[in-house]
Amino acid sequence: MGAKFRRADLYRLRRWDGMTEAKFTLSQNKKLSRCHSGEEVIMAENKQFFRIEGDAVHLITERIERTVKLQDLMGEVVKESGIVTPILPLGCRFFSARGERSIFVIEQAPTTRQLEWDGRRKLAFPYVVFVVVFSGQAVSTGECRIFYRTSPLGNGDDRIFRPNLCNVHENCTICTGDVRVGGDTLAKKAESFVSVFWRSQFNWDLSHYNWEPCVQRFPQVKSLETWQAESEKNPLFPLGIAWFEHGRLADVIEGRC
Repeated sequence: MGAKFRRADLYRLRRWDGMTEAKFTLSQNKKLSRCHSGEEVIMAENKQFFRIEGDAVHLITERIERTVKLQDLMGEVVKESGIVTPILPLGCRFFSARGERSIFVIEQAPTTRQLEWDGRRKLAFPYVVFVVVFSGQAVSTGECRIFYRTSPLGNGDDRIFRPNLCNVHENCTICTGDVRVGGDTLAKKAESFVSVFWRSQFNWDLSHYNWEPCVQRFPQVKSLETWQAESEKNPLFPLGIAWFEHGRLADVIEGRC
């Protein structure tokens, strides 16, 4: 084999003769240290063992630099990241938390929705992105926003677009009125907020911010009747519209736009 083994090593090897592969410890040296709690932590460890692979026998020396408990390692990871991700709501693409402030970015796929807006309407939508903001355990309704996308979100640099909706301010914050959100977790409350939004009674408030500019620019949505007719012909037509850009998703999350 080329390498010379000690007599004791060969004796141990013969006991395993005939195995296709074997790994067993011959010797072990440990160097111990104590952590802040007083518990011993293995700082370095040398192990020697044979590994039999077919007709080849390897004498391996392995060095483990440090060994700690898994729970201690995970605790340090949490400290470094400064965040423990909660259970996320359906469709959540991004989550951010600083102190008492939490933000969920929820993306919904293109679909035709039934809305109460001057009667019952069936209207096609592109990807819809909700930015749901929490202060502690409560939804900060005055900071929640809605945007459009014509493709799925990929990262924080992605551009987001203004929706052709009334009841939405120029910066795309939602006029929620006296909305009531249910749920006993942040995830359920975020899902409830989105659900309540779609079930609400839409009207023409704040139409000059987003609805009217879109009516003037995009003939497919120049009226509710036209929007509904286009939706019946092609439910995916909103993906082909170059909606008015608002900015980068990361800037919205960070409060820069």
